Amino acid sequence: MTRITSNGGTPTRAPRSETSAPVAQPKPEVRNSVVASQDSFSRPTQKGVERAAVAINPDEFVPGPTRRDVFNDLDVQKIRQQSNVKSLHDGETTPRTREEALAKADRLLGGADFLLQRETAQGATITRDAKDVNDAADTDPTSPRHQAAVAEVEANAALEQEALQNLSPEEQQQYQAVRDGLMAVEPAGDPVAALALQKLLLEGKLPGAEAIGGEGNLLDQLHTLQTQELGEGIDRGALLSDVVQELATPESVNQRNKGTCAATAATLQLILESPAEYVRLVAGLASTSGEVTLADGETVMKREALGAEAKGGEDVRSESQELIAPAFMEVANGGERDYQDKPDAHYEDGEKTHSGLYPSEFDRLAEAVFDRKVDTVSGIGGAEEEAEAWDLIQERTAAGETVAVGMTWGTGGHQVVVTGTGVDPKTGEEYVEYTNPWGRTERMPKEEFLSRLNSMHTRPEEKVKEKELDRDPRHPDAPDRIARTG
Repeated sequence: MTRITSNGGTPTRAPRSETSAPVAQPKPEVRNSVVASQDSFSRPTQKGVERAAVAINPDEFVPGPTRRDVFNDLDVQKIRQQSNVKSLHDGETTPRTREEALAKADRLLGGADFLLQRETAQGATITRDAKDVNDAADTDPTSPRHQAAVAEVEANAALEQEALQNLSPEEQQQYQAVRDGLMAVEPAGDPVAALALQKLLLEGKLPGAEAIGGEGNLLDQLHTLQTQELGEGIDRGALLSDVVQELATPESVNQRNKGTCAATAATLQLILESPAEYVRLVAGLASTSGEVTLADGETVMKREALGAEAKGGEDVRSESQELIAPAFMEVANGGERDYQDKPDAHYEDGEKTHSGLYPSEFDRLAEAVFDRKVDTVSGIGGAEEEAEAWDLIQERTAAGETVAVGMTWGTGGHQVVVTGTGVDPKTGEEYVEYTNPWGRTERMPKEEFLSRLNSMHTRPEEKVKEKELDRDPRHPDAPDRIARTG
């Protein structure tokens, strides 16, 4: 797996130590632009047409540095200049606080917050636009991002040592082993990932809770990833760096050039709910066996083929997403079809059936990953149903949970993870905030969001009114229905 880099002109996809052929990079969306999405066969709903969640926009991958890259490079230079210590009081320097360290780390890792007003083609605004975790600038000692991260890691040294005192001697050794692994990444270490690890420590997320499927807490799982034997062709340093950054900044998880938004949404929810389980699954897929049993205790998830030959060219996803996204898509099939990563589609008896995932397929995946039932509302339409959905989203997110939702997106469908709702203090307009599997956080006005909402998936504690299910969602010629499961 290689890194993504921009050399100030045409971005190139390169290993951490060398460059290769040009590969397109995302560009900012603009309001009212045409959004072309890949999709599968369609089926009728009250809102017209429902499609499996895919949402790949070919226009997202074009040559040239993005507006985000330019601004973020300026931003990290400011961070670098402000590092080391706070200013003087009576001739003495004042060490930084943990809150200051976390704020600076979050700013570097999560993207500049002045992008708040950048509007998308879907009527949302981008509030955070995280850098790609496999950006080659992370290991380039001449890049502002690398230099800023080095300064931040050094400035946090005292806080880091203080936090480590709360860990056992064995846990301290585990942490140091993971940190050493990150700083040994070729060609010049990955201080960005080291900063992400510091962030997890200073936030109190290490050693962390036990994985859903057992086998240890978050620090245990990271140490396993650093020390276990890996399958052929897997770059340990790159994989570890990508995983640590995704844990510290979940919105950096990105489906990139594949129609796996629903699988990526499940990944986002897993990182937010049980980061140790996420690492356990990645470690299992990266192991020599290439397989791992999911939390339900029954589903065995297997690694798909890796490398350019298997995928038909470059894969711009992170190492971790290259492993877990196609494996999740296969789990969602339930053995009924075969997901093929190279064409990014599902096949049955040699014939392509669809791309992306339908709500029922996402449910199968989520139930195996989290080992619990999923309540689903699909085919949402009409003011009453939209109001019911909005109330449920507010209730679930207020309880600290996330809600995966399917939305109309361009000519197809897309799945995002709702993390909260709020009211704009300037306009009084209600909005929903969600993580887009394109590696960013967005806010969308309530009315726009509800007009696009097609399905939602919640924990089983909250039931919705059930209606007779008389239609197989996989077949476009079946009768219409409003589906509620649970």
